[in-house]
Parts: sequence; C-alpha cells; structure tokens
Amino acid sequence: LIPLYLSRTAFGSYRYTAEDFISPMVIPPEYYGRTKHGRRIFDLSLQHGTTEFFKGYHTPTIGINASYLGPVLRLKQGEFAEFNVKNNLNMPSTIHWHGVHLPARMDGGPHQEIAQGQTWKASFEIHQPASTLWYHSHLHNYTGPQVYQGLAGLFYVDDEFSQKADIPKTYGINDIPLILQDRSFYKDGSFRYVSNMHERMAGVRGGHILVNGVTRPLYRVQKKQVRFRVLNGSNARTYNLHFSDNREFTQIASDGGFLQTPVRMKRLRLSSGERAEIIVEFGMNDDVMLQHEPLPMNNLGMGMMAMMMSGDNQPFNIMRFASKNPDGDVVSLQAITYSSPILNPEDAIKTRKFQLDMAMGMGMMMGRGSGGGSAFSINNKSFDMNRFDEVVNLNATEIWEFTNNSPMPHPMHIHDIQFRVLSRNNGPADPNEQGLKDTVLVNPDETVRVITRFEHYADDRYPYMFHCHILEHEDQGMMGQFLVV
Repeated sequence: LIPLYLSRTAFGSYRYTAEDFISPMVIPPEYYGRTKHGRRIFDLSLQHGTTEFFKGYHTPTIGINASYLGPVLRLKQGEFAEFNVKNNLNMPSTIHWHGVHLPARMDGGPHQEIAQGQTWKASFEIHQPASTLWYHSHLHNYTGPQVYQGLAGLFYVDDEFSQKADIPKTYGINDIPLILQDRSFYKDGSFRYVSNMHERMAGVRGGHILVNGVTRPLYRVQKKQVRFRVLNGSNARTYNLHFSDNREFTQIASDGGFLQTPVRMKRLRLSSGERAEIIVEFGMNDDVMLQHEPLPMNNLGMGMMAMMMSGDNQPFNIMRFASKNPDGDVVSLQAITYSSPILNPEDAIKTRKFQLDMAMGMGMMMGRGSGGGSAFSINNKSFDMNRFDEVVNLNATEIWEFTNNSPMPHPMHIHDIQFRVLSRNNGPADPNEQGLKDTVLVNPDETVRVITRFEHYADDRYPYMFHCHILEHEDQGMMGQFLVV
C-alpha cells in the first residue's frame, strides 16, 4: 500500500489552511460511574472498533467504552473509587492511572497485566487536589502501539477549591478538554505505526494532528472566557502552542493541579504526557487558529537527532476556533490564588541521580512490540521487570536529579507522586512549571532537579515506574522501577 503520508493529504497538519478546518470538534462524554455502599464504581471495557477519521475510511481502532479513546472519568477529592476494567481486546493490556496517587498494586503498570477476556479490579481513595489527569495502556513493550490505536482517556479530580473558584467550569460549554495526538495513516485508512529505525529512535510523529480524535477540527466558541484542559497525548511529539493572532492566554494549572498564581503567556510547551489548563478570552467574530510553532534548537537536540525530530521543527495548524457573539462575563484571573504545601530542599533525606542515555546500533531493530529493549537506558540499565532499581522509604522527602546525556529530549514521568521542579541546569524553572507536576521535559545536556514526598502507600512487592514518556523510548528500555517501603 502507498502510505497516506506520502500523498497530497499527508502532511495535512503542515499544509492545511484555516479553510480546511471544518470538522465539528467532538467533546468526550463525562462518566461519573455509579455509587454503591458509599463508593463510586466505574465499569470500563477495553474494546476494538473502527473510527472514521477521514470520510469514507474506517480505521481499525481500540478504545475504552468506545471505539477510540475513553470517557472523562470524574471523581472528587476524598471519594473512594472502584474500577472494573474488562479486557475485550484480542491481546493483553493494562490501564495505568497517570498522575494518580495510589497503591502500587493498583497503578496499572506492567505488573498489572490484564489477560484477554479477564477483568482487573482496582480500588483506591482520591488523596489529591483538583487536577487534570489521564489514563492509558502501560503494557510492557506494547505501550506505544496500544496508545497509538486509542487506548487513553482523561481523569478529572474535583475539590472544594475548583468548585468554588470563579473560573469556567461548565463541562462542554466553557470547560473543554483538548486531547492532542498525531497519527499517520496508510491509503486504506489504517494506522501507520513504527516501521523503521528513524521512528524507533526519535519516537513516532504522525502527519495528521487529532484533537479529541478529530482531524481538522473546528470548535464554535459559546463563551467569552473558555477553560481548555490540554493533554499532550501524542506518543513522542512536543508541542509549542500559540494562537495565530499571537493573543495572550492564562495558564491556571499544570499536571497535578492549580498554580499558586496564574501565568500570562503567549507560548505553551507541552511534551508527551504533560497537561495544562489554560483560559482564553474570545471576542465578537473571532476566527483564530491554535498552532504549533517550531521549537528552539536547544529543545530539539543537535545534529542527526535534530534532523530526525524535524517534525517538531515545522509549523502547522492544530485546530480552529470561531466565535460569533460569545456571552458571559470576563473575570480577573490574576485575583485567583491557590495555596499548596511547598517542600523544602533542606528536608530532603536523599538525592538520587539518574543519567539518561541512548545507544545506536542493530540492537534497536531487535525485540518485540515497538522497541528493542536495550536502545535506551537510565543509569546504564535497560528496563527489567524482575529488577527493583530504587527503594524509597515511606514518608521520605527526596530530590530526584535527571541528567540527559543523549542528543534528544526526554519527558521524564514518575508514577504515584506529584513533584515540584527545583531547577534546570541550576537555574529556576519557568513560572508555569512551578506547580505540581508528574512529567518534566529534560533537554539534551540539561540537568533537571525535582523534589517530592512519598506518602500514604508502601509495598515491598509491587513497584512503581519512572520512565521517559516518549512511548517508543519507554518500550525500548528507558524505564526503571522503585519500591516504597
């Protein structure tokens, strides 16, 4: 078959103009579950289906309670949740609760594999503040292809502050999820995934950008002030988001919850796995594009790697916003303040250092799934299901230091906890990175230090993961395990 990305419509996201963006944007359904004995119960089905990304072409996909992607799960701080995850796929899978603070045996990582036809039951209390989290496959060696086919969704936590704050909060009206993904297709409409060394090394970057599973989406704005919860759900691509008219917007939250004070900006960088909540103001007859602007070279690596990652170095349109006569008031967001505990580096009992490396060679072409298991490493070790790399004491405050010795960036994700970024190469983090986070981009030749506290849950048998969130890198070994005891 002739790959669609070689046809005229490929590179669509690079070539499409505003007039091409006419597909109505889809808003994922909310799912509050059902209540029983004071617990909130969610029934989730991992299932096959087909999705019409292009008219007349039915792409084989997988999703959760749907043919592609899953519903927005909604819970409140302090609630106890139960999840019945039925695997109706023709392959094993898992569901990892990304960003959720929970017991290790409920994490949904590689150790909680769900066999074909089986149901996995997970239960935990929500021990964290309001935040935009997500859930996705985390099957050992197959995370990349399963997420690429659609196995992901959003997970919202609400609390008293989020419900009372004077911010947009009506779902589907002025509180809108935006799941950004990039995908490539063959001419018959099927997904085109990893097929060469380039994609194994750089991670998969598709020629078409999807928003909530829609290509070339148009969102018709109803309110003057709209809150967008943006998830970079792509396997590897980093987005540098801005609006075509260069308008300012306000970021109010990052991965793990609200920022202490909102941050005004014109550019928002999100690497794979990161989230941000932004508020955008619209006026009469606005017609504006959300776009990707090429990243600075220090975000791309050097030499061959920069060339391999050139997909991040090309401008393209992502989606279109059109407003006729939006209603509602415009509130002063700068008056919003949020208080959350600040960890003191002097209280850290240990600093752990992690060296991020990658190797070139034939080993990359070996192995199963999307990767070879030895191309990428942390502290010169590739992932091993049977090895615990670190042991952390319960209630310990620690600093984790990631140093990137490779020629390309790596978004590093730690399971279970939220951290605060202390520094980048001994300099301060950007203002919008100073809230709670679970994923942080580490550029080439850069050292990023984060601080966190390991609370509530200990287990001497089941580990948590820490890894690069470029999913092809994770599948090829850039992942480790830690116990909390």
